Amino acid sequence: MIGGGRIQLKGWQQAAVAVGSAVGALLDPRRADLIAALGETTGKHAFERVVERMKKSPEGRVGLSLSISL
Repeated sequence: MIGGGRIQLKGWQQAAVAVGSAVGALLDPRRADLIAALGETTGKHAFERVVERMKKSPEGRVGLSLSISL
């Protein structure tokens, strides 16, 4: 897809991509595309938790304000 479009997946589709990419990455760790797909499908909740923890610490708030000002 030219232009970097994004396709919304249903929950079961996202789970299927996560399981398939995890198995494929375990079988062949050189497959960066599978590792990226796994991160894309499973990383949202972890990212949100990291941001919340950063907001609670003085150092994290500084880091977040620096990334926003760039």
